[in-house]
Amino acid sequence: MKKSPPHSYDYLLHVQREISETLNESTDIFETLQSCLEKLLKMMNLSTGWIFLLYHHDDYELASYHQLPPALNKNDQAIMKQQDGCSDCYCLNRYREGRLAQAVQSIRCARLSDALSLDKHADTNGLTHHASVPLTVRGSKVGLLNLATPGMRDFEKEELLLLESIAYQIGATVERIRLYHKQSDLLITNERTRLARDLHDSVKQKLFALSLTSKGIEALCKDLPAITDAAKDVGTLSQEALQEMQSLIWQLRQNIVKMRLPIRWKNMLCDSVYALSYNVERYLQKQTSHSKIGQEAIYNVFKHAETDQLTIVLDTVDEDVVFEITDPGVGGAASLPGRLGMKSMQERAEQIGADFSVTSAQSRDKNYDLLKKGGSLRCQRRYYL
Repeated sequence: MKKSPPHSYDYLLHVQREISETLNESTDIFETLQSCLEKLLKMMNLSTGWIFLLYHHDDYELASYHQLPPALNKNDQAIMKQQDGCSDCYCLNRYREGRLAQAVQSIRCARLSDALSLDKHADTNGLTHHASVPLTVRGSKVGLLNLATPGMRDFEKEELLLLESIAYQIGATVERIRLYHKQSDLLITNERTRLARDLHDSVKQKLFALSLTSKGIEALCKDLPAITDAAKDVGTLSQEALQEMQSLIWQLRQNIVKMRLPIRWKNMLCDSVYALSYNVERYLQKQTSHSKIGQEAIYNVFKHAETDQLTIVLDTVDEDVVFEITDPGVGGAASLPGRLGMKSMQERAEQIGADFSVTSAQSRDKNYDLLKKGGSLRCQRRYYL
């Protein structure tokens, strides 16, 4: 077992300061953890590391990693992930059971052992063990920091204390960022509620009054066909605008964000003929984008596609989230790429890192596909109207 070189107080303080600065550079959890991990490994002369984040019901996620050996990096780090890898590795079990409250010098890595059992020639870069450091905040389990280097490095007491101190900072940073996003979501929800109330109290009431006025003019001018027809047109337009306003207010209501996507879309479809298949939801930010794109697609179908049939599928295939909307429409979307609805969907796709394209063909179906893989979200979207 290799001994780590002794470090001065100034060096340890320098590491602490560098990590503190890194943890305050971003409000993105994964970006922050990745930067912090890479800097920590470099400053402590270590080769490999990874961080697990824990959630409710024993769920966990590989949040960041650096220079994993080929045995662990194979197939998009499949063995490191809960759905594909081992969910009962020793370090996570000890942590969940409360038997890993402090930094541990050396733990045999079950995932490396599993990789070797699957392929005895798997390249582990000489790694067999790793140090594990719990990430906690106010006694709550946040995650686990694992560090490794060939030869089972023996950490000095000062280094372990430093790692524990850094782990507390990481845990507090994760909690801070989560609270930041919760607060942002709350502010957005409050603003949506205020906007919905204002629209209901002002614009909707005026549209309703306009609709009633047009009916009154129609009744008073029965003998004047030109005025009657104009009043009917005004009434029809005001009714359509009123329905769209009601739909917008419904979408802006506070509880709509908390609804599962199929329920939102099902309520929006009302009495329409539809088929709905649902399997998985992701983070709220991306879920909301899926919802808005889906709502706009539904609106387009029933306004322009001349059909009352629509199929929505939200499912998973391997590591992809597949979001598909299909209808037997009549065509014409690609010729109007600048329309507000189309532009809105494109902007929402871009906000979540998605690719967006529109294709139109006569008597073809309209399809939207949103795929998520490997921690990034992209959109492959085929739009047939």
